[in-house]
Amino acid sequence: MDNKLSKEELMEMINSLDPKIKKSLKNTHYQDRKDLEQEIKLKIIESYEKIASIEAPNFEEFLTEFLINQKR
Repeated sequence: MDNKLSKEELMEMINSLDPKIKKSLKNTHYQDRKDLEQEIKLKIIESYEKIASIEAPNFEEFLTEFLINQKR
């Protein structure tokens, strides 16, 4: 089951964070803001891709593994 966001959905999520990012950037020098904004957005994308690639077991798989480990 693939629950990854499409590129459009990911960009929509980043755009929804834009006001918070811009507010946080007011604490930096004006000439550094654009570069830092790009870096923040890039880190968000990289973090999302890393998290989305993690394969978590479903409940049945988890329960089976747990019960097997309890018997040891």
